[in-house]
Amino acid sequence: MTTRRQVCSAAALALVGTSGCLGGLRGGSPTLDGDLADWEWSGTLPVDSVVQHHHPFCECCSEYVTYLEAHGIGVEVVEIESPPAVKGEFGVPEAVRSCHTVEFGDYLVEGHVPLEAVERLFEEDSSVDGIAAPEMPDHSPGMGPRGDEPLAIYGFTASGEVDEFLEI
Repeated sequence: MTTRRQVCSAAALALVGTSGCLGGLRGGSPTLDGDLADWEWSGTLPVDSVVQHHHPFCECCSEYVTYLEAHGIGVEVVEIESPPAVKGEFGVPEAVRSCHTVEFGDYLVEGHVPLEAVERLFEEDSSVDGIAAPEMPDHSPGMGPRGDEPLAIYGFTASGEVDEFLEI
């Protein structure tokens, strides 16, 4: 394969990998009165700030930041050009990867995971390294209001083990 073809193929894959996150598809940031109204949460967490890693052009990642901040969680955003490489460094299994990775204390939260699942993760002091809402599921925080079907959240370890953690 020529170098030009390799570069074009890599660019096409990068575009496909971020196309679901790009702005212009959902019309602005949500507020608690909009898409996030169904994702109200009144629990507690042992952390008050987190670090979120995402591609700079991912609008749904920014909506998840809005969700966290609306619930009193400070968010430091680290913009990354190669999400798959960073996810690999963190040990996020490919089967549960999403558009952003959040460092919640000693745990990782991959994707649009509701805070009630994060709270449960800390309550159970689980043996997993993190939890995930794989890909970018509709009807998850930052992706729309709650749906009629339960949202599956998976636990994972850096060694690649993945099991259902809970349904919300």
